[in-house]
Amino acid sequence: MSIIPAIILLCSTILGATKNVLIKGLSGYSIKNREFFILQSSLFGAGSVVLLIINLFTFNGISLTTVICSILYGIMLISGLWCYTLALSQGKTAICATVYSFGFIVPTLSGTLFWNENVTLFGYLGILILIPVLIISGTSPKKQENKKTTKDYIIPLVIALLSSGGLGVMQKIHQKSSSANQMNTFLLLSFLFAFLLSLIFSLSLKKGEEKIERKTTSFALIVGSIFSLCNIMNTYLAGVLDSAVLFPILNIGTILISLILSIIIFKEKIYKRDILILILGILAIVLVNF
Repeated sequence: MSIIPAIILLCSTILGATKNVLIKGLSGYSIKNREFFILQSSLFGAGSVVLLIINLFTFNGISLTTVICSILYGIMLISGLWCYTLALSQGKTAICATVYSFGFIVPTLSGTLFWNENVTLFGYLGILILIPVLIISGTSPKKQENKKTTKDYIIPLVIALLSSGGLGVMQKIHQKSSSANQMNTFLLLSFLFAFLLSLIFSLSLKKGEEKIERKTTSFALIVGSIFSLCNIMNTYLAGVLDSAVLFPILNIGTILISLILSIIIFKEKIYKRDILILILGILAIVLVNF
């Protein structure tokens, strides 16, 4: 690996983990109230500004393919971020980050179906490990814990996982098309779509009892900026690095850094059950890319 991709990979890993942890600060608001969507629109709005600035220097036109792909990508951005935020309101950051990172399995499987990419026996074994990880994640560690709470936590997390994987599929579809040189415009349109839809929801819902703090708004703006940069870097890395190199380093690094940051920032405690989930998650990532 040459020095430039290595530096970009390191930056993407650190920024991705930081994004995963900071989203926790946005998770204290109900999706039924205006505040949740104000923060989401702020997040996507900040990402749109970053991408707009980049597009001023890299614009290569807008094709119909780019528009269609950007709308689908925007829908997955919304479902992924909304559901991941909901999952973090009840789940531990490190565990949510581990399960969320499994989204790369979706483009891995789609590659075998549509792009004649091969998955080894170890790869399928790694995919199967996803099942016990989800079961353990969705099982209450305490007898007195409400079952509905656990159910509410795991369902949005699985939706976020699938949406994250869908982002990878759409990136690949766009980058395999004749409009691949419009990558930054594709991402900008996606973020703008997500911003506008979040804004519409924020205007159509009633205010909740909990007001948005200035610190929380800052978190949303930072997360949005980081998320847009990660999208650019990961799309670039996917084109210059082998999947067997990119995905293990990116996903395992993100999981471990998320764990460290969650302990430092939110003082989350890690138990044996959590360690088991982390070990199985890392093992699955390694096997899929073996």
